[in-house]
Amino acid sequence: MEKIPFFKKILMSVKDLDKYNILINEKLRRSIFYLLELMLIFAIIVTLAVTYKIDKLVNEATEYTKDNIPEFKINENGLDVEGDAPVVAENKNIVQFKIVLDDVNEEKDNYQEDIDNYNGNLILLLKNKVVIISGGQQIERSYKELLSNSELNTSEISKTSLINLIEENRMQIDFAIFASMFGITYIIYTVSTIIDALALSLLVIIISKMAKIPLKYSQCITIAISALTLPIILNLIYNCANILANFYMSYFQIMYTLISYVYIVAVILIMRSDLVKKRQLIKATIEVKKLEQKQENKETKEEKKEDENKKNKKKDNDKEENDEEDDKLSDDKKDTLGKVKGKIKNKLNEDKDKPEPQANIK
Repeated sequence: MEKIPFFKKILMSVKDLDKYNILINEKLRRSIFYLLELMLIFAIIVTLAVTYKIDKLVNEATEYTKDNIPEFKINENGLDVEGDAPVVAENKNIVQFKIVLDDVNEEKDNYQEDIDNYNGNLILLLKNKVVIISGGQQIERSYKELLSNSELNTSEISKTSLINLIEENRMQIDFAIFASMFGITYIIYTVSTIIDALALSLLVIIISKMAKIPLKYSQCITIAISALTLPIILNLIYNCANILANFYMSYFQIMYTLISYVYIVAVILIMRSDLVKKRQLIKATIEVKKLEQKQENKETKEEKKEDENKKNKKKDNDKEENDEEDDKLSDDKKDTLGKVKGKIKNKLNEDKDKPEPQANIK
């Protein structure tokens, strides 16, 4: 079977439910590659949204830091803040974020409530590491790891040097954020989607058995993957809206699952209808063939009967011709016999009329 282009397969999976019988004829590995490609696009777009949001956050945080954050230093010994810790600074303008500088605590456990419930972006500068929470994504890096980065080329970061560093290396920072986030996003969402596909394939098996549609397990997985296409696209839109605009929907996961269920039921019903139509067509074709065969047999019998009648008629004609010839021959014989008899009779009459010969008297 010819390979279906990727974007054409997306359209078929979303709006052409009656063409799922074409999709299930593909090999299973093509369906798996399709899912991996779809999740690759998903991960790229979501990671770009996260990177954009973090870049915007970093830009605003930089400006805010200049005016509201006390001087601090980060070196191999950790974070050192001038003044009493923790220092909390919060901004609720275009981008809502909170920055916490705590040179006492080494773990984020003391700020778990903020991590779980804060609606904006949270930056925790702890004793030995930095934690950034944005759009449901979390980045955690130790200061030792940051300072060991060859691109920084420094053993200490201060407020002033950090601001200068961020402003001078904005592109590199964005790329580093994208690179670190992409792998995590792709793996997490791909594994989650594969689990959803396997679970939905069991539902396909159950419904197909109830509908008495013979499907292979590979075809059931293909249907499940195709049915997840629209939910994946909606999930992508929702994640981008959530990251960029803090949009939140309470029952989105239920809707995500329900859409895939509706697709599966609709596809199975369409396949059931097509199967019934196909069976009816086969039955009608068989009936037509039987009628054609019956008509053909009838015509054959009529032709044979007609041929037989023609032969009999010809035979009768031949017999009549023979009888006429026989009658003609009989008439000729009678005429000839009559003529012969007449001649014989005339001869006898002539002989009778002749005088009898007298005997010679001496």
